[in-house]
Amino acid sequence: MMPARCWKKMLNKLYRRNPKKLPSAAKPDIKNNRPRVGEIRKSGAEEILYLSPLPVFTGQPAISTQNFSEMSEEYLQIGGNNNGMVEQGKMLAFVIWIVLFMTVISPFFMAAFVVVFSPVDIERDFWQIVGLGFQVHIEARVLTAVSLLGICWHATLQGVRTSAKQYPIRFNRQRREVCFVDSDTHEVLIVPWESVVAWVSQSEMMGQYGSVQFFEFGMGLEDEKNDTVQFVLASKPSQAHAIGTWEAIRLYMEQGIPKDQTGDWMRLMLGRDLNEDELRPYEGLHTWNVERRVKEDMGDLHCSFSDEYIAEIGLEPRTRWPLRWWYVRRVLTFWKMPYLLAEWGHKAGSPVLPEAVQRWSQPIPAEQWAKPSAALQKATQTVQDAMRKKKMNFIDACALLDKCAK
Repeated sequence: MMPARCWKKMLNKLYRRNPKKLPSAAKPDIKNNRPRVGEIRKSGAEEILYLSPLPVFTGQPAISTQNFSEMSEEYLQIGGNNNGMVEQGKMLAFVIWIVLFMTVISPFFMAAFVVVFSPVDIERDFWQIVGLGFQVHIEARVLTAVSLLGICWHATLQGVRTSAKQYPIRFNRQRREVCFVDSDTHEVLIVPWESVVAWVSQSEMMGQYGSVQFFEFGMGLEDEKNDTVQFVLASKPSQAHAIGTWEAIRLYMEQGIPKDQTGDWMRLMLGRDLNEDELRPYEGLHTWNVERRVKEDMGDLHCSFSDEYIAEIGLEPRTRWPLRWWYVRRVLTFWKMPYLLAEWGHKAGSPVLPEAVQRWSQPIPAEQWAKPSAALQKATQTVQDAMRKKKMNFIDACALLDKCAK
């Protein structure tokens, strides 16, 4: 029998909702050695490219707005999503099947094996063997089953509790301010938008089979009252994703809700508009409909072409009953149980923001909206003209700002 600690260690690896943390770059010293936009700093195997202060045009396509948990005319919110919880629910269903096999199904398999492979001259009573199977090691099987379910449920509750304690970050475009709430002290920090320091770091780690690169998007918000800096760090798959995240935030703050180019690409590929469920930035009961619609699109259920025309243009024939295995998998995962779990996690894992933040997030009259500084407008125009007209890269274009300042 596998020890309980081995089961716990194995399930912690398989059942972890959040991906394993990648090696995080050291937090840069932006208080004593304030960077310039477009500046590159190197330290060992790490290289940092600063995208602000002075959030200018980067030229990088913005990431999809669906990566943000909330976006309105008043503010953009980062954090507070429950991505991965549907898969966590499916893993829970897998563990439940293991428990059912250990406690209920295995005695029947054991009895069938004994009856089939016993010598002909020895009579075996199937139901008697089933009864013996339930009696053998029943305490150990029940204890293991309870332990497995307990570990899985504990992991679910722990993830939801952690999400409920982590406040999201809000960018208010009407006030041109950024709000950060400390998850430990619950103190509210509000800083000017143009003072936020953003960067993308690239580091390299040598392994047995070669080198691996890691990318990280970071922001630093200076707390002048307490003489500290609040850091926000997020691992990204590439430098383009990291800069695209900042560009999406910048476009929102400077121009309003940006056009979702990723959504346009999806509409072109699917030949239809994304529905309301597909546009929601979190997982829940609606994810059931999203997954089913994706499977329908893959099976050409909504294709208007005839079978003859599909064969004529060389496409694969329309799949008959394309959802049959999808529904089989839904039965094996206890129908909508993972989606109900994700819906509950979204509601229970959403922290209640302090009253001061809620007041700060309220809309204000248009005449009271904050305006971008003249320095930012001039710098943005300089960088944008250099990149679009002179075909310069971001770093060289930002270097022109120093020359203009001199």
